Amino acid sequence: MSGIHLTPKPKIRSLFAFIQARTGSTRFPKKVIRPIPSNSDKTILDHIHSRVLKILPNSRIVYLIPEGDSELESFLEKKGMNHFSGPLEDVRQRYILAAEKFKADAILRLTGDNPFYDTTHLDLLLQTFIESDSDLAYFKGLPLGTGGEVFRTSALQNLSDSQQEERHKEHVSIHIKENPNQYKITAILSLLTKEEGSRLANFRLTVDTPEDFETISGLISQKSFETIGNFNTKEFLEWEKESPSLFQKNLDVPQVKFNLPSPNQKNKGKIGVLVAPAKEFGSGHFSRTSLLYSFLPYRNWEPEWLSEFPKDGEYDILLIDYRDIEIPISYQKTKVLLLDHFGKDKSKYDFWDLLPHPGNDPIFNWEQILIPPNLISSATNEEKNPAKEYGIFCYAGNLGKEESENLDKFLIHNSSKNRIRIGGTPPRTNEIEYFPRLSRVQYLQTLRSSEKFLGYFGQSVFEALYLRIPCATFSISPIHRELSSILEKYKIPFTDLIQKTEFSLGTKTVEENGYGLLLDKIDSL
Repeated sequence: MSGIHLTPKPKIRSLFAFIQARTGSTRFPKKVIRPIPSNSDKTILDHIHSRVLKILPNSRIVYLIPEGDSELESFLEKKGMNHFSGPLEDVRQRYILAAEKFKADAILRLTGDNPFYDTTHLDLLLQTFIESDSDLAYFKGLPLGTGGEVFRTSALQNLSDSQQEERHKEHVSIHIKENPNQYKITAILSLLTKEEGSRLANFRLTVDTPEDFETISGLISQKSFETIGNFNTKEFLEWEKESPSLFQKNLDVPQVKFNLPSPNQKNKGKIGVLVAPAKEFGSGHFSRTSLLYSFLPYRNWEPEWLSEFPKDGEYDILLIDYRDIEIPISYQKTKVLLLDHFGKDKSKYDFWDLLPHPGNDPIFNWEQILIPPNLISSATNEEKNPAKEYGIFCYAGNLGKEESENLDKFLIHNSSKNRIRIGGTPPRTNEIEYFPRLSRVQYLQTLRSSEKFLGYFGQSVFEALYLRIPCATFSISPIHRELSSILEKYKIPFTDLIQKTEFSLGTKTVEENGYGLLLDKIDSL
């Protein structure tokens, strides 16, 4: 993604999550393999693993354990979790040796204390970092126990024996953060509003003591494993507002803190980001704009996530990804950039289209389509390229029963190989492999292992085209039929789900620098 940074540092080609864990904790031995809650069959490491699998495949998740910790080694082997044994006292050296073995250019550093890692933020952290020239990056403004940090292996190794002090052995990356003049460090403000950020002191979502264990056990016992496994910071904030007493039992446990210098980040100005609510407008707005938000600090902008329109002049730039909304304030001091906007305010402010539509075709530049880094880079993929397991991959969204059954008949008629459908209602036949939803990692892995793609007009079609997977579209509404007619001009077939259909790559090419071009546009404001 050349528009994001001219990177003098080597490109990151291999990233792993290294999760340090041990059974010999002095304050709370064997905590990582204890059932939590005590009547459960899930341990802290099970909770962690299920979350990290949402952002990385299993082959890129490794537990770093002390040499001689046979109990933990046996546990991990039974679970099929990758592990690496290294020095007990020198955790930093354990990381270096593991990086050498797995040939990791970059490392997502996590610990075995935190069952509630925020996978939304961690995914954004990884995607932006692999396309940057930073040495270390992290999200600031998250509850204790939900965040992580990612850094280049070269920065970890860049500390001589004569420079190393005792704290460097235990606190793996602290020498990087202690030297912001030597290393490029990027701190990204979390995707929380000011009101949400003001309540972070109400959370301690880590397990370091028996008091922590009891508090977290109480939280987990209130929800099913599947439900709480999908909770990120936003969901915990909503829950804490409803039941604050559940979160208060371990707030007095002391936490070790370091007085570290601030990263040397330049600041071009403040950008407010206002995005349509996913519950009303679908998750696409949030997915693309949260990634854009996370890129902005690498361009030396200071973004802030908003829930309402700010006052004029409160921000240097206001990004609005909120289709057709009427803007209630006439902005004069604040520059406004509308993303994929079709309302009357499009004539008043700067705008940037992200997909072709009847109002911009044929002048739309397909290079503006936003392709996320986890499609572009292989740094976080499975280490082996998947075989073409499926004949057709179908994305059905929220289709009802009748429409889903029509899709299934079409899939069976158009492919003799395995067919897979994501979304819609469960099929009535075992000839269709079905998932109501998949994590982003699972989605991409399955898409890459498919010969053809069928979906309605949207981001998923363009991602399949970027991966050079022949596509066809169907309609879920009159507007989607109209949008599909644009793709027909470029030889992407539309199907009524009755006739047998040829799938095609079309005559247009989806490029990979959409985010770079959009960031250039923001800079130009």
